[in-house]
Amino acid sequence: MTDPRNTKLADILVNYSISAKRGDTVWVRTSSVLGLPLAREVFQKLVDVGADAYLDISDERSGSYLIKHAAQSQLVKLPAVSKYIADWANKSIAIYADENTRELANVDSKRMLLRTKALKPIRDVSIKKPWVLTYYPTPAMAQDANMGYEEFCDFFYTSCLRDWKKEGVRMHKLANMLNDARKIEVTGEKTRLKLSAKGRLFIPCDGEFNMPDGEVFTAPVDDSVEGEVYFNYPLLRQGKMIRDIHLRFEKGKVVRADASENKDFLIKILDTDEGARRLGEFAIGMNPGIQTYMNNVLFDEKIQGTVHMALGEAYEECRGYNKSAIHMDIVKNMKPVGSTVTADGKTILKNGKLII
Repeated sequence: MTDPRNTKLADILVNYSISAKRGDTVWVRTSSVLGLPLAREVFQKLVDVGADAYLDISDERSGSYLIKHAAQSQLVKLPAVSKYIADWANKSIAIYADENTRELANVDSKRMLLRTKALKPIRDVSIKKPWVLTYYPTPAMAQDANMGYEEFCDFFYTSCLRDWKKEGVRMHKLANMLNDARKIEVTGEKTRLKLSAKGRLFIPCDGEFNMPDGEVFTAPVDDSVEGEVYFNYPLLRQGKMIRDIHLRFEKGKVVRADASENKDFLIKILDTDEGARRLGEFAIGMNPGIQTYMNNVLFDEKIQGTVHMALGEAYEECRGYNKSAIHMDIVKNMKPVGSTVTADGKTILKNGKLII
C-alpha cells in the first residue's frame, strides 16, 4: 500500500509544479528503484490528465562504475538517447532517491567534471522547459540528516506538502522589495560581502521548480561581488564533504578559497571553467517547514533564516549571463547574532528573521 502522502505530492508535482495537460510529453526520471513509489504515482497522474509520459529509471552503481572505469572517450560522449528524450519532452519531473549518498566519494573529481560537462547539453535543453526536481525519502538520506527513517519521512513531507499559492504571496512580496537593488550587503561571521542586483530580477520559488521549495533568488551583476564570505554549514558534493568554505571575491571573481576539509576538491571545482569562479546566484531561504540542516542542498538552501550562493551558471530568467558547467549552491546560516542582509540600506534579514 502506497503512502497517501505520495499521492498528494504527485498531485502537486503534476498539476501545480508543471501544470501537465492533455498532449504534453513528460520525461519522468528517478535516480534509483527506491524512488518508484513516488514515480508510479506521478506516472499515473500524468496518464490521467492525458499526457504522454516516459518513465526513466537509473542506477547509482552503474553510473559510478561508468565514471570510474570508462575510457575518456566514453566519458565525454553525449548520451544520444537522453538527448533525444530531452528534445522530445516538453516538460520533465526528476526524482532523486539516493541509495548511497557517498557512492561517488572516491571517484576522481576530474573524471566527474568531464562527465558533468558532457551532460550539460541535456540540462540546457530541459531547463528551458517546465521542470521540477524533487527527492524521495530513503534510509541513506535519513542517515545524513541524523534522523530515524520515519522521522525523516515526516520532515520530508512537511516541507513539501504546503499551500504553495499561499507561500508564494510572501515570497513575491520579498522579491518585489529586492528587485533591481543597487547594493546588497551580507554581514556575519567572517563575512562582509557586497553585490549588486541592478537590472536583475529576484525570482520567487513557490513550488514550480524544486520540491521542497521556498526561496527568492537572483543572479548578481557579474563583476559586482566584492569582499569575503564564510559558510558555516558544510557542503556535500559528489560524495565528498567540504567544510568551512571561505571565499574572497574581487571584481566578481573568487581570488582566494579555503576549506578545512577537501580544499583541493574545492579548488578543482573552481577551476572547472572561467565561469566557475563567479557567483551565478544569490538567494534567501524562506521555507518555515525546514529548520534542520541535513546535508542535502535542495532542502538546506530553503531553510528559513539562511542565505545561499551558487558558484557557476546563472539563470537567464534573472537576466543573468554567467556561463559554467557547474552550479554549486553553498548555504550560510544567518541565525547567529550580528548576521544581517540589507538591500539599499534597508534591513531584509536580521539574526535569521525575515523583515518583510
